[in-house]
Amino acid sequence: MWVRRIELTDFRNFKRAQLSLDKGLNLFLGLNAQGKTNLLESIYAASAGGTYRAARDGDMIRWGQEFFRIDLEVEREPAQVRIEFSVSAAGRRFARVNGTQKVRPSELGDYLNVVMFTPDDLNLVKGAPSERRRFLDREISQVSPAYRDWLDTYNRALAQRNALLKQIGGDARLLHAWDEQLVGAGARITMRRARVVADLSGRADEAHRGIAGDDQKLSLIYSPSVECGASLDETANAFRRRLSELAVAEAARGVTLVGPHRDDIRFELDGVDVAAFGSQGQQRSVVLALKLAEVGFITYRVGQKPVLLLDDVLSELDAGRRLRLMELVEMGCQALITSVEPGCAGLMPAGAKMFTISAGEVSEDGPQGRRCTEGNNIEAGLHNAAEGLDGDPRVEHGDRAEPEGSLGRDDGTGKDAVRDS
Repeated sequence: MWVRRIELTDFRNFKRAQLSLDKGLNLFLGLNAQGKTNLLESIYAASAGGTYRAARDGDMIRWGQEFFRIDLEVEREPAQVRIEFSVSAAGRRFARVNGTQKVRPSELGDYLNVVMFTPDDLNLVKGAPSERRRFLDREISQVSPAYRDWLDTYNRALAQRNALLKQIGGDARLLHAWDEQLVGAGARITMRRARVVADLSGRADEAHRGIAGDDQKLSLIYSPSVECGASLDETANAFRRRLSELAVAEAARGVTLVGPHRDDIRFELDGVDVAAFGSQGQQRSVVLALKLAEVGFITYRVGQKPVLLLDDVLSELDAGRRLRLMELVEMGCQALITSVEPGCAGLMPAGAKMFTISAGEVSEDGPQGRRCTEGNNIEAGLHNAAEGLDGDPRVEHGDRAEPEGSLGRDDGTGKDAVRDS
């Protein structure tokens, strides 16, 4: 899938912007604070139904205006899709597909899949566990409506259970109903996360070898707060046992101390914890490998490659890693890349489209839109290093057939969930 056209109205520092994109690589050059990141954020918001950069979606509205509007034309199988997403200053969100079909903002990921890298994504390695949980839940939710439902019910049950713990302590009779919802959703979330992390680990290891140019083994280690059993019943029973074991401590503290909201992921290179002992260059390479693994994962599950958004990705990589990353990026998916360095144009393959952004104005470089030509670019034909990153495409039907149970939403996302229709 790829974004053919973008139209922005009063989004961040863009008063009005319209541009057409190439289905391959698109490079956006400009100084800092001109709007490069804002442009990528608009595409992310039209997929996620909200921002990743601010506490409120209303913060994306241009200063002094009443609303913002994003309008995208997306090419995907089986047909082109038009996505409209807007947020008012009062906080009302509106999403529509193909001009007439109103959808919940959280459903927009069913029509446009994106993978985004920003400099802040280094927090996926060295930041708080909540950053890693949010990444994992966002990724799985893009390909699984059922998972969105599990997260939604889990978080509602968690909020109610915590409120009861604060009010009445550990009265088991009053907590029982919420315990069962928590366990039903939490066991499903835990098992799905475990499978996805195992899948990502292999993909990220292969991508990391390509970026770093060495044989260090990258491993993603899932650390659930509840033991993940071989079956749903085993995992659910383990969850119940931990709730029982921690009942006194939970009553004293007034919070639920076990469940998916306490899970974490660890990154290791040859068995060494990257967060504790990795250099910043290694941490950056690990995050990039994770993002490329996410591309492969989404492709495998939905049968189409997502749009890749890379914000200032090249600035802190050495020359070798830059070149190898670009070889991996051109893997058949659309990529939008921002940079403050005009010299990055030389890293683009022949045919890449280039834009300049200045003070919220976007212009194509040249009368007809300048494209990279043969010369000091990456040699055409070398961009097959992603072989094996995405297995055979298949559409996920299994989630829709799974038995209904407790469903929920990740803690702290603030986004409404949607039931699988």
